[in-house]
Amino acid sequence: MIEGPMGAKPEELDELCELVGKVFNWQMRENFPTLFCNDNTDNLRIIKEDGKIVSHFGFVIRDMIINGCRISVGNVGAVCTDENYRKKGYAWKILDQAIEKYRADGVDMFLVSGSRSLYIQHGCTHVGKVKNYAIYRGMPIPSAKVKAIKYTVDDLPVWSALYRNEPIRFHRPYNDFLVLTTSGLVYRPDSRLFSISDGNKIVAYVVGSCDNNKKSFGLHEYAGSRKAIIASIPQWFEELNVDRCVVPVNLYDIEFNQIFHSLGIEPDYGTTGGTIVIINFPQMCERLLPLFEEKIGSHIANVLTFSERDGNYVIGLDGDEAIISDPHDLARIIFGDPPILEAPTKIPAEGKLLDVIKAIFPIPRPEYGLSYI
Repeated sequence: MIEGPMGAKPEELDELCELVGKVFNWQMRENFPTLFCNDNTDNLRIIKEDGKIVSHFGFVIRDMIINGCRISVGNVGAVCTDENYRKKGYAWKILDQAIEKYRADGVDMFLVSGSRSLYIQHGCTHVGKVKNYAIYRGMPIPSAKVKAIKYTVDDLPVWSALYRNEPIRFHRPYNDFLVLTTSGLVYRPDSRLFSISDGNKIVAYVVGSCDNNKKSFGLHEYAGSRKAIIASIPQWFEELNVDRCVVPVNLYDIEFNQIFHSLGIEPDYGTTGGTIVIINFPQMCERLLPLFEEKIGSHIANVLTFSERDGNYVIGLDGDEAIISDPHDLARIIFGDPPILEAPTKIPAEGKLLDVIKAIFPIPRPEYGLSYI
């Protein structure tokens, strides 16, 4: 007998974690405490066969905050099927049902920690660019009286305040922050969490890890003073015995990019983490309207229309329409092309409508950081 797709029950959490841990050969509950917890079991979408859980899709629903606008995002991870029950289309069925369910629940898009064919065929795609700056031991770095100290839970109120001041981020409840920085292993067992102090107060924080060769330290999340972060890099070289530090920087982070430019450091371009699919285009654009107003003015923004028609995505203005048929193109138009794309995504519009679309898109999106699942 087949049951589901459906949400797991709290009493099934141990069984589910056993399945996921077996497939991934990892302690999933400990590494992803916001995913595998009693408060989130209905978002652990499963199929059961013969009375046992055999397939799973995990979701954590949180808002993404982009320059003050909130869009609802389903972070997707820990997707697996028992090896004895594969090739039955169970994962496909769960994802189909999840798109329908979460669209009805008000979710705008999925952010998936993967890019296999199952996701691509459901519209997921890589989007956006990030600048990766590499700083090597011995490079001249502006000094400042700062010190990187190991994170303790007493630092969390300041970390939370620093993160809240970031213009592009996830909505992260304090209880999420607490478990992600304490009971969770922050998805990398060799993670390093540093508070950066100017001697009087914490002015920044970083989360990072060393590569497999222990020669490079890469940042996964940071917040606060960019100057303080830069000034603390020589300390990481010594304490971690590494020769290189890699700092990913959002294209829209003017201060950080300018600091690296002034140091003569040129970036390599990478893609933002994960793949995305937009599951409710009109609703998402409605939630982004305040940002559009700031970009093009309220008179134009308020007469723009965003709709879905016959499986297409439609942007309208003054009787003209841009009709986008491919969900991959839609995501890339909204969040920008990834560097791996051979040719830029074409916007199917001309004249004033084309100018307006280019003015409102692309928009930034935060990196996973601690919110990775």
